[in-house]
Amino acid sequence: MSKHIHMIEQSGISAFKDAEMPQFTSADFPGWDSIQTEGAGVFFFLFRVAAGAEEFPLHAAPDAFLGYVAKGGGTLYAGSSEEKTDHVEFSEGDLISFDPNTQHAWKNGDAETKILFVKAL
Repeated sequence: MSKHIHMIEQSGISAFKDAEMPQFTSADFPGWDSIQTEGAGVFFFLFRVAAGAEEFPLHAAPDAFLGYVAKGGGTLYAGSSEEKTDHVEFSEGDLISFDPNTQHAWKNGDAETKILFVKAL
């Protein structure tokens, strides 16, 4: 991504407004980084995962999320806070939805992966 185009409505006419483009920052796990921003009533983040990145450990979020695998693939794990109990392979073009508080972990495949997530605000 190179720019953030923000369209607004002013007195019944659409217009463009300057918007800062977020930059990738470390996600605290080697090989994982992300962009995060809010707008148009949604929270958006994009994970960029390097080939051979460390596995992202089991965790859960209190919110529901919808993810889209824009590039690459890997393994998504389900389980409890202590252990993985199931897994599924994911690949480019897949949608992944998370109910609130669902434990999950990630392992990237052999190539760079990009996963876009959104949640309603």
